[in-house]
Formats: sequence, C-alpha cells, structure tokens
Amino acid sequence: MAVKEKNEQQEEKNEQQEEKNDRSNYSINLAIVGGVVGAGIGLLSSPGTSKKIFKNIGESEVVKVAGNQLRRSAQEMLAAQAQSGIKQLASGYMGKNVVSLLSPLKSDEKKKSKADDTSSELDEIKEENKNINNRLDKIENMLGELVDSKK
Repeated sequence: MAVKEKNEQQEEKNEQQEEKNDRSNYSINLAIVGGVVGAGIGLLSSPGTSKKIFKNIGESEVVKVAGNQLRRSAQEMLAAQAQSGIKQLASGYMGKNVVSLLSPLKSDEKKKSKADDTSSELDEIKEENKNINNRLDKIENMLGELVDSKK
C-alpha cells in the first residue's frame, strides 16, 4: 500500500510540475508575441521607416499576385451576378408570355377581350424589352469599365 501511495504522490508532483512548465511556456509565448507586436508598432510609427515598409510591401510579388487574384475573383463574381440577373429577367419575361400563349380560349368573347388586351400587353412587353435592354447596356458598360480598370 505504501508503494501505491508513493507512486500516486510522485504522479501528482509530476502533473503539478508539468502544469507549472506549461504556464511558464505560455507566459514566455505571450511575452514574445507582445515584443513582436510592440516592435512592429514602433517601426510603423516612425514616418521614414513606415514609408519604406509600405513601399516594399506594395512592390512585393506576393501583394501583386494577391491583388490580381482578388480582381479576378471580383470580376468572376460580378459576371456571375450579371448572368443570374439576366436569367431571372428572362425567365420572368418568358413565364408571363408562355402562360398567356398556352392558355386556351374558351369563347368568342374571350377572344375579343384578348384582342383588346393584346395591344396593351404588346405595349407592356415593348416597354419591358426597353427596360431589359437598358439594364443589359448598363451591365455591359460596368463590366467594360471593370475590364478596362484591370489593364
């Protein structure tokens, strides 16, 4: 029994020692991080040094590549949004027209009323087409400006 108690006490001492080591390592790590952050702030607060650092960062290949990747991602995202917007407009436009074309006419009265409505619907469709074309022109101009800004 005495041997078991001694082993348990030894294990407890070992665990306590490991905890102390972990705490001291954590404290040392925090001190190192604090020193690095402080040194960075000190360098950036100096006007001459900060200008040199920002100039070097701006000229680095990593930043240039990251900028190009970001620009490509933005272009792809805008193009995808434009495509989905056009698809939604087209599907809404097609849905309205397909429903009106596929609905059967049951009587002559409906045919006459449809003839009157057709001219107003035709005017609405023309107006809708103008709006869609204007939106498409705006999207094309925006995409063109984005591509031109890339160059």
